[in-house]
Amino acid sequence: MSVFIVIPVHNRLEFTRACLASLGEQTCGDFQIVVIDDGSTDGTHAALAAEHPDVVVLWGDGDLWWTGAMNKGLAWVLPRAGADDHLLVLNNDTALPPDYLQTMLDLARSHPRALLGSVAVSWDDHERIVDGGVCIDWRTTRSMSPAAGLTRSQAFERLGDTAPVSVLSGRGTLIPVEAFRRVGLYDRQRLPHYGADWEFARRAQRAGFELLMSYGAPVYSHEDATGLHPSKQTLDARQLLRAYFDMRSPSNLRTRWWFAQLCAEPAFVPLFFAVDVLRVVGGGVRRQTAARCRKALCQGR
Repeated sequence: MSVFIVIPVHNRLEFTRACLASLGEQTCGDFQIVVIDDGSTDGTHAALAAEHPDVVVLWGDGDLWWTGAMNKGLAWVLPRAGADDHLLVLNNDTALPPDYLQTMLDLARSHPRALLGSVAVSWDDHERIVDGGVCIDWRTTRSMSPAAGLTRSQAFERLGDTAPVSVLSGRGTLIPVEAFRRVGLYDRQRLPHYGADWEFARRAQRAGFELLMSYGAPVYSHEDATGLHPSKQTLDARQLLRAYFDMRSPSNLRTRWWFAQLCAEPAFVPLFFAVDVLRVVGGGVRRQTAARCRKALCQGR
């Protein structure tokens, strides 16, 4: 069983260096790294050629975005992969403990028809979970995390090696190559940046694959390093409005419409989307208002 590690990047060279350094320390060595450099302007091209000649580098013009970059990587991987091989989807703003790949491969042998996600913990505090997986009611959008309120160690102790979830992100997910051959690639046309990882996982689940979150193989994540995020950043009114239409934002309403259309139970798509919009827009406005009030109170003291 071999692993192809596919990493889409756009600038952020120091993140890429740290990510690749952690891969170089893995106790399991049977893997091939594929980096898709989508138009970086910070020296990523030259650095990868000089520092990592063993890494396969594919080039984009800056318009691939996440989904296009992943599909470009898959186009390289799939003709070369065997029936039992796996693909690890990884972001460059993550790093891995040395036993990560071995742990994930052991789980893959125990769950041959599963997509295996990784619990994401804070870069600065490896016990603080920033993504412990999510279970979604596909009729109402109601969601919860199996690891809610737990540290990473507590999640592992209480939940065991894995727990079933409804979706999986691109931040450390091990996928059987068979899944792509069965259900196709990521949906670039409708989900060019955000949402494509979750939608693919949902599609694979509908085709009979398990979706499991691993709590014994964490990824260390720079949690605030991505896009416009009203739930994590303080934005002014113009930035907040832009977050609902910008492709770099997970709150993008077009993205959320297509996600609802593709993933919700068909009879509940309008309800799912309406509730989701109310939650995302209302929650964003509420959080930004609260943040500005706290700032005003602090300045008044």
